[in-house]
Amino acid sequence: MKNLSPALLLILFAACNQASRPTTGDTSIIQDVKELVPVAPPPTIDIHTAQLQAQDSIFDDGSIPTSWENAGFSNPQEFKMFLARFKTWVKLDQQDSIASVIRFPLRLYPSAADFKSQYTQIFDPTLKQAVDTLRLDRIFRNSQGAMIANGRIWFAPLPEGYRIIAINAQ
Repeated sequence: MKNLSPALLLILFAACNQASRPTTGDTSIIQDVKELVPVAPPPTIDIHTAQLQAQDSIFDDGSIPTSWENAGFSNPQEFKMFLARFKTWVKLDQQDSIASVIRFPLRLYPSAADFKSQYTQIFDPTLKQAVDTLRLDRIFRNSQGAMIANGRIWFAPLPEGYRIIAINAQ
């Protein structure tokens, strides 16, 4: 230390003194690191994903639904993903997509043409809202299949895939 100049000693003293100060208010170092190593935002889980993963053996009202197996569904997750697509079709009024999953003839709609000609009456604002707000972890089911919108639409797993087996009037 004998050979150090007074200026160098002053710089060393200042550096040691600065290093011993708390850095609670100084976030510039953290910001510099974030710029060098980008931090990905935490993954967002959309509502469908959360509902797909939610336990659905007891409903909000405390009732216990029929098991998926008893309703004929061997893969509830796959059916819920199908319903998520169905919700999008309804929201976007994709009549052809919806008609493609209907098992015709239905009681009120014997053909795809009949269904499409009455689409706006069937999927009125009330039914569209019910489909849009459908919780994928709260699907009613019984030995006849699964229903949504208070029984307006019934689904069943068939050899050709999931199909709408009934559309009931309001």
